[in-house]
Amino acid sequence: MEDVRLGASRRFAARVRLARVAGVRQALVRPTDSPQAFVAGRQSLRVLLAGSGPVIGWGVGSHDLALPGALARAIAATTGRGVVVDVVAHPSAGVRRVARMVHGAGSGRYDVVILSATVADTIRMVEPQRWGAHVAALLREVRGSGAGVVAWLGAQPIRSLPPFDDAFRDFVQEHAERLNRAGAQACAKTGAAFLALPASPKPEGGRHRSPADYLFWARWITDALAPDLIGHPVETGHHTSTAEDRVAAIARLRLDEHTRDGRLEGLVGTAQRTLGTEIAMFTVLDDRIEWPLAAVGASPSEIPIEQSACLHTLRSPDGVVVPDAERDARFASSELVTGPAHLRFYAGYPVEAPDGTRIGAMCVFGRSPRQPAESDNDLDVLRELALLAQRELYRFDPTAS
Repeated sequence: MEDVRLGASRRFAARVRLARVAGVRQALVRPTDSPQAFVAGRQSLRVLLAGSGPVIGWGVGSHDLALPGALARAIAATTGRGVVVDVVAHPSAGVRRVARMVHGAGSGRYDVVILSATVADTIRMVEPQRWGAHVAALLREVRGSGAGVVAWLGAQPIRSLPPFDDAFRDFVQEHAERLNRAGAQACAKTGAAFLALPASPKPEGGRHRSPADYLFWARWITDALAPDLIGHPVETGHHTSTAEDRVAAIARLRLDEHTRDGRLEGLVGTAQRTLGTEIAMFTVLDDRIEWPLAAVGASPSEIPIEQSACLHTLRSPDGVVVPDAERDARFASSELVTGPAHLRFYAGYPVEAPDGTRIGAMCVFGRSPRQPAESDNDLDVLRELALLAQRELYRFDPTAS
């Protein structure tokens, strides 16, 4: 691997350029909403986008319009499955910061991990050989964590990036190419995919980036990864969470202080109206009880954990539907079925905290049994509402930026 020693004058010039880039970026729009995008669907793939560069979403105000949303739509269209994309980003993240970010996110719970730091480290003029070693170490760690598909994003042509449009750009471009070669070698050693992004279509109206640019990149990334994505098995082990994990996540979000949240109640009301049930809830489960964070209908205030239908939902890979609880051995003896409530129908889809811990479910209860043929349609509705509720939980996360 090549090792390019940079003189003091060039390093100083790089620092001056980095300051200029930072100044330009301060005036740019970027997403400030919940760092997640999704396309609801069955057998959902979990994707982590981490790092800097195109992960940030410069030029648009929503993750749905930036790379996460575009990638979710592109992967869903290619695989025919649901996709949930989580974003962990920092404007100047280089490979060392990305390593810390990925470790905190828990890369092992994702089917696909896509990392980006090449542009940021190009601007810093890092030494290619040492940088490539850091990239290789990070990729080995992520692959060793159990992540299914791992990809490293190389730098797109520097000339296509404002404000790199003057004489300095050729020097920066040369260094980007060095780091791309180092990144490609690191991927070859570790079995990860190296994806050197092409230049996006020319921005219109002088915008730094537009939704069309991110859609272009998302389709390009998806096409490159398609052979690994199509038919990728559902990793049910990624979704498990212990009672202790739930208790910690609930305490961190201080959910006992948010029992009358209008947005969550609106989602629960939509579930009740759409599925035509007597009761709809967004439930939370700790180590002892299940209780409604939001509810519509004559819902119980607490349910002992041993009688909880939603506990089965938390353990399921893709939600649970019980057409007739009297005929289901898991629920037939429950007081919710044999007692005055006499509930017969249940459907639920799990909801995760921002850290990935499954803490509850979007669910509905009915007093009349239903035909099993309706199960898929019921889950389709709950799946989308559960993912919307999941986004809302970022408002309660004290660590959210």
